[in-house]
Amino acid sequence: MLRDDLGMAISSEGLDPHSPLIEIDHPIIKKAAESFGADPAADLHEGPIRSSRRNRLLEIKQSQWRGGVWIDDATGEPWLVAAGIAKGDHKDHDDFYQRLARADESGATDAWLPTDADKRQLRREAAAMLVVEWELTVQRAVLAVLKRALGAREITFSLPHPKSEEPDLGTVTVTVDRVRDPDYDSDDLLVEIDLVDRHKGSRLGWTAELRVLTTLEPRQMAWDSGGGIYSPKLDAGRLDERVAELQRLVDANELAAPVPNELAHYSHRRNLAEATVEGKGVRSLCGQYFVPTRDHETTPRCPVCEERFSALP
Repeated sequence: MLRDDLGMAISSEGLDPHSPLIEIDHPIIKKAAESFGADPAADLHEGPIRSSRRNRLLEIKQSQWRGGVWIDDATGEPWLVAAGIAKGDHKDHDDFYQRLARADESGATDAWLPTDADKRQLRREAAAMLVVEWELTVQRAVLAVLKRALGAREITFSLPHPKSEEPDLGTVTVTVDRVRDPDYDSDDLLVEIDLVDRHKGSRLGWTAELRVLTTLEPRQMAWDSGGGIYSPKLDAGRLDERVAELQRLVDANELAAPVPNELAHYSHRRNLAEATVEGKGVRSLCGQYFVPTRDHETTPRCPVCEERFSALP
């Protein structure tokens, strides 16, 4: 439907589950998304398309665009399987209704129904959406904890599992120490993430850790780590700024995005190889904790790492 009816350059390979097909910016796709929801009784459509006898298609309209939606009896899932332009009195050979009638007579509409690949893509999109909603939940929890920690100093909260029926992933303790002396101002933040054994080292556990750390401080190079405790280097007043930034993101229902490393650092080759593959962080010669995700050859080198490397025997 996307390729043939709407002329979009979309392949069946490598589709991004984080960019659902239903969110493609096209009027008839938007109309389908608005017309069908979780409650079938509330669905909005023009009724069955009379010329589609072989497979029952429900008609939707948006300006000159027309669409045919097929409902999977087994799952109740609506699928937009055909689309086109209504070209006036249905006399044009390429008119949506004329094409649909010809396809129905030849039995071609059977090939329009969702394939196993389509259903797998839908499951991938649903799983990706579940993860995004879970990360938004974690982000909201971190914001609430950070607000409380600014006044209470130390707060511990539980990391929820993406599936509500599953036990929590572990706990997170956030400690804030705000120093306001005449000669010294600082915002000290410590984060201890204690995952249950089954999630330590897992992809899900690491995703949870990244979401917590990115929410608190998105600059990857700001974080230091040791003994399972994370600590970013912050200027005085940075936590108040971050609360305001997070509140805007939460209100907009958007995830905080990490800010990647701006310098290439030196670290042990063995540590770099493992961390690059697994997406984990390592400590550099200058003492910074970073995730090696960018091409170091095109990134400026850290001068402190350079100095310490040149001093090695």
